[in-house]
Order: sequence, then C-alpha cells, then structure tokens
Amino acid sequence: MSIRMPSSIQTRQMLLGLQRTQDRIAQNTLSISSGLSINNPGDNPAGAASVVELGTSIQSNTEFQSQANSANAFLQSATTVVGSVINSITRLEQLAQQGLSSTTGAAGNASLSAEVDAIRTNLVAMANTQSQGKYLFSGTQTQTQPFSGPAAGPITYAGDTGSINLNVSVGTSVTTNIPGSTAFFGTGGQGSSTDLFQAVTDLRDGLSANNTAQIQTAYTNLQGILSSVTKVQTDLGARQTGLTNLQTMLSGYNLTLQELQNGIQDTNYPSAITQLTSDQTVQSATLSTLAKTNGQQSLFNYI
Repeated sequence: MSIRMPSSIQTRQMLLGLQRTQDRIAQNTLSISSGLSINNPGDNPAGAASVVELGTSIQSNTEFQSQANSANAFLQSATTVVGSVINSITRLEQLAQQGLSSTTGAAGNASLSAEVDAIRTNLVAMANTQSQGKYLFSGTQTQTQPFSGPAAGPITYAGDTGSINLNVSVGTSVTTNIPGSTAFFGTGGQGSSTDLFQAVTDLRDGLSANNTAQIQTAYTNLQGILSSVTKVQTDLGARQTGLTNLQTMLSGYNLTLQELQNGIQDTNYPSAITQLTSDQTVQSATLSTLAKTNGQQSLFNYI
C-alpha cells in the first residue's frame, strides 16, 4: 500500500502555517515573560500609537501636578503668614483699647508702647518671609527683600505689584502670590490710613506720648486694615481650594489614563497562555504530519 504524497502547494501551505504558528508562539512567549503584549511597534501598530499618546498625556498631567504642588506650597506659606499678621493686628487692637482706657495712664501706655514696637518688628520680619528660596511678598521680584526701614521712620517697599502665574492645566493658570503692597499697604498705599506699618508706628508713638487722639486714629485704621487683610486671607484660601480640587482631578485623570494604557500594553495572561498552548499543539501536529509525509531526514528543513 502506497502513501499519497501531498502536492507542493499543500506542502508550502503547511510550511507557511507552521511559520505563522511559530511566530505566534515566539510573540506569546515574549509577552508572558515580559508582561507586555506590545514589545515592538510592529506587534500592534495602532495599540503602540495609543500607548505613546496616553504616555504623553500622563507625562503632561504629571508636570501640571508638579506645578500645582509648587503653587500650593507657595500659597500655603503666604496664607500662614497672613494668618499670623491677622493675629498680630487683633492683639494691636487690644493694646489700643487698653491705651484708650482712662485707667491705664501714661506709665501703662509707655509699657504698651514697648509691646507694640516688638509687634512692629515681628510684622516686618513676617512681611519678609521666604519660601522655597523666594520672598513671598515681593511681587515678581522674588529675590529682593520687600520691606525695610528705620525703627523711627516709615517702612518702605522694594518689590513690585506683579503677579506670578503658574500653568496648572491646559489653558488654566493660578496666581501664586500677593504683592506686599497689596497685603500690607492696602488700597491707599504707603503712608495712608490703610498702611499697616504706618498704623502700628502711629499706635506705638501715640502710646509712648500718651496721645489719646493719635491712639484713637491708629485704632480706627487698624480696624479697617484687619478687614482688608482678612479678605487677602480669604482670597488665598480660595486659590488653595481651587488648586486642591485641580490636583485631585489630575490625579484621578492620570489614574484613568494609566489604566487605559495598561489595558492596551499589559499581557492578558489567560488569553496568552491559552493561545500559546493551542499553538504549541498545532505546531506539534504540523511537524508530526510533515515528518510522516516527508521522512525524518527532511524534517529539519521545517523547523
């Protein structure tokens, strides 16, 4: 009994099928060992392009998150300082009220004047606070000390009124600073009734001279200044809240993008193992058929 030999066309088809099977085996073996379903762009051109695009978006959002973190840290520092300033103003109002009391007397007011002078020194130090190596209240002149002046003279401002804006998402920026002229001089500017340092100096001098009228004027000005600085604190808080919400959104968006990227490029182990096992079975069967048909000697030509 003779064995019917397959035609050359059938043989070529079997060999082509064997080659495709071996290619899948190699690809699935690599996918299982590397954990990636796309190890070369040619494995899945469309998927590879999507992975790159998603990676670019993730990187961009990560950079925005870094900007938002920096902006939030700067705003937090400014908010903390402004909170301390508000506490100091509240204490100054209490001292002014004591100075206006008829029971305090000249000696008592002189003692209150010394405390006011100490608070004035602390306020200047607060206004010159630095964060991340930059002055908080110098406007855009972050390397310039904003406030200085003699003990007996006016406190002057060396910064500017510029705003520092950081991009925290596509088309969105946030102002991270409050110029010192706004925070400490108010709407009236240096030397006016809204100038915190001038009001403190007037209160100190009024208490020292036991000048009731000067103490009263300083007290009235401090009340208005407190309202103004409180608004600054509220503004800073609102910016921080907005940034925190944005950071949460960017973090969630990046997580979603990462999951999409992983879904495309990560190996689906159950599917890959099933395919590998199936292809190995097909390969064995094909090699067996070729061996029986063409003899063991020529089998090496197919492997």
